[in-house]
Amino acid sequence: MPAPTTGDRSVMADSNATGLDAKSGYSRVDSQPDVAMVLAGMDATATWPSVRYLRAWEHERLTPGPGAEVLDVGSGLGDIAIALAKEVTPGGRVVGLDASAAMIEVAERRAAGAGVEVGFRIADAMNLPEADSSFDVCRSERVLQWLPDPARAVAEMVRVLRPGGRLCLTDTDWFTLTIDLPDVGAISAFREAIWQLRGAPAAVGSRLLNLCRDAGVVELEATAATHIWTDWKPDTEYAPAGIFPIAPIVRQMIAADVLDPVLGERFIEQLLQAARDDRFFMSVGMFAVFGRRPG
Repeated sequence: MPAPTTGDRSVMADSNATGLDAKSGYSRVDSQPDVAMVLAGMDATATWPSVRYLRAWEHERLTPGPGAEVLDVGSGLGDIAIALAKEVTPGGRVVGLDASAAMIEVAERRAAGAGVEVGFRIADAMNLPEADSSFDVCRSERVLQWLPDPARAVAEMVRVLRPGGRLCLTDTDWFTLTIDLPDVGAISAFREAIWQLRGAPAAVGSRLLNLCRDAGVVELEATAATHIWTDWKPDTEYAPAGIFPIAPIVRQMIAADVLDPVLGERFIEQLLQAARDDRFFMSVGMFAVFGRRPG
C-alpha cells in the first residue's frame, strides 16, 4: 500500500487516522473505520509461512473426505472453507460462521467464483447456532484471541462435534512477541500495554492445550510455529505484512493510558529507525492443537 512521505518521517508513522481500532481488531470488523484494510490484512496473513505450516499440520489430522460435515468457526474470507468444500464432495457439507457481515460477503463471492457451495452465515463463536453432535470436523483459526471467553467458545465447538469428531484450534500468543530494539524497557512497556489493552485472550495461543483438556477433548496433539519479519519499508508500507499499522496502535495505547507517552514514542522512533537501517526483526509465536471429542 504505497503512500507519500512528509519530510523525513513517513505518513504511516505520523498518522493516527489509519482507519483501524487496535482494541476491537477482528472482534468487530464491521465497525472498523477502514474495513477494506482489515480484510486486506487477512489475505496478507494467510501468506505467512507459519500460517501455511499450521494449516498443513491441521489438514493432515482433520482428514476431511467425501461425505464429511465440517464447521469452520471464524471462517473469515472463506479460503479454508472453500478448499474443504471441494474435499467433502460428494455428500458432505461445510458451514462457515463469522461475526462479520463484510467477511461473509467476500467469502460468499469467492465460493461462487470457485464453483463450490458453503453455508456461510453470521454467528457468535460463543453461542454456536448448531445442534449438538452435528459435525464430524470443526476448526477455528486465530479467532479465540478476539473473544472475551475463549473457554466457552471451545466448549461450544466440542458440543457440536459428534462423538469421535475431530477438532483443531490455531491461535497466536502475542505475549511471545519479540522485537530487536536498543531500548528493552520500551519493548517491555509495549508488551505490557498489549495485555492492558487486549487482556488475557491475546495470549490464548499458549493456552489452547489446556482449554481443550478442560473441555474434555482427548487424543491431544500440539505444535507451534514462529512467524518472523525481517523487512519493513515504513515510508511506503503501512505495516509489516499482515499486521495492523504499529505507530497508530502505539498512540492508541498512549491515549488509552496503558502506555507511557515517552516510552511509546521512543518505541516508535527506534522501530522506524531499525526498519530504515535494514535492521528490522520482529517475531511472534502461533500454536495449534488437535484432538477428538470422546466417543
